[in-house]
Amino acid sequence: MSMKFEIDAALMAHSAWRKRFRDYLNGKASFDLKTAGDSHQCQFGNWFDNEGHRLMPPKRQGDIRAAHDEFHRIAAEIVQKITEKRFAEVRADISSDGALNRASARLSELLLKASLHEPAAPAAPQPAESAPVSQGSEKPPAPSDSSSEPPDKTPE
Repeated sequence: MSMKFEIDAALMAHSAWRKRFRDYLNGKASFDLKTAGDSHQCQFGNWFDNEGHRLMPPKRQGDIRAAHDEFHRIAAEIVQKITEKRFAEVRADISSDGALNRASARLSELLLKASLHEPAAPAAPQPAESAPVSQGSEKPPAPSDSSSEPPDKTPE
């Protein structure tokens, strides 16, 4: 599977998570609130932890991991603000120029940049005879959501 294909799939997984979270915020769906702040529990995080990080140079890995962690940190803060009934702050965080969308845009930007560049090939010893090397790739697991009470409706 090509790096671009895998990154495109990762972007789609991130987008799907955001949609489910937004649907929860608008009272349209349930959401596993315990995992909102855990960047390793979503489909993208699972893929990045297990396969995705291997596709990118170390500097890009760190930037993407930090952006993804920040996105989930903000999502967890939003959930906390909902439980504390700080709805005006939630509306600001989820507005088009709010913290959640800025963090998401940063992550998407880094992933798009990564998809435009092939990773640096690791230095390999020069064998006497060259043999083809195959690389496998696994699909990320399907996401799972648990039921929870939706908050009061908030605008997107």
